[in-house]
Amino acid sequence: MFGLQLVNEMANVQREMDQLFRGFGFNPIYSSAEKQLKFKVYDGGENFSVEVPLPGLDIEKLDINVLGRHLTVSGEFYAAELPQDVRWHRQERRGGTFEQKLQLSADIDTEKIEAGYKQGILKINLPKATSALPKKIAINVS
Repeated sequence: MFGLQLVNEMANVQREMDQLFRGFGFNPIYSSAEKQLKFKVYDGGENFSVEVPLPGLDIEKLDINVLGRHLTVSGEFYAAELPQDVRWHRQERRGGTFEQKLQLSADIDTEKIEAGYKQGILKINLPKATSALPKKIAINVS
């Protein structure tokens, strides 16, 4: 238990130091946790629903792959363009390429996957494979 408290306290100190240096105009080196996508995953019984906020995404470079229980989302955000002789004052929006994997708790029926992108949110519907769905067993009474 003490180890978890120590880790949380160190994360708080890191966050406060980042905030302090940001106030002086320095961009701290962002941790990998800040670069990760923020998945929302819902288990609807027969399917998983996944939502990922991806504002500024180049939809032509979005790639979604499923293999067994593993979902991989990768793509590229539009690169910000600045006029000549201009410096960044502050940049909080992400840019460049990304790839993130998510392991689900059941196999997926890859033939029925649906995905949509609207207002910066990627929504993926992942139906579970029939082998992963619960099966009711009839009981014979003699």
